[in-house]
Amino acid sequence: MKLKNVMKIYEDLQLVKFKYENYKEDPRPKVKVLDFEYPGIPGQKTYNQRKDLLGFNLNYFKNKNYARRAIDDIDSFARLLSANKQEKWKRLSYFYPEVLQFIRRYNRQYIRNMKKKQGIFWRRTNYNQLIDIDKDSM
Repeated sequence: MKLKNVMKIYEDLQLVKFKYENYKEDPRPKVKVLDFEYPGIPGQKTYNQRKDLLGFNLNYFKNKNYARRAIDDIDSFARLLSANKQEKWKRLSYFYPEVLQFIRRYNRQYIRNMKKKQGIFWRRTNYNQLIDIDKDSM
């Protein structure tokens, strides 16, 4: 069977990796993205002034595969219930509270060389393509 004939629909949170130029600890994060256009929290001085990437950095977890699967399972159940991003966040923080310490906000202007996980391969992509995929999957 040829590899191009096998097609699987991925409805999990997007897994991306990139080079982050404004890093403090991790210059190459691997992130399960919760929101590609995160405006921030009301009351922050940057609220609604920029659209950041919000997600869970898998590099900080001790067991990365378990974290990835747990996040995807909780997200899949939330999608089944037609939950929005805030509801997904609430479910993730309730069912997997360890995830709270690894949520990160990345400023888009410092993100370079973005790649997304597609099957077993990493494919180069850009931010606009990922936003379109995220909107289609909601």
